[in-house]
Amino acid sequence: MKPEEVRTEILRLENRRLQLAPEVMGGNSDALEEDRRLERRIMELASTERGSRADQLREAWRRNHPGGDE
Repeated sequence: MKPEEVRTEILRLENRRLQLAPEVMGGNSDALEEDRRLERRIMELASTERGSRADQLREAWRRNHPGGDE
């Protein structure tokens, strides 16, 4: 998944969580379960995005510092 796609998906999931908020606050157990599922997915996507960015930074460092990774 491309970084922009990851960000778009995170925003979509966050919006869904906001829509569920009144039901969660009202004590709806199904809404709470869905909210927790969405939160886990957001965390997974966010860590994927960070990992991807870290890889990009490492590659840029290697290009700018030839022989520096030995």
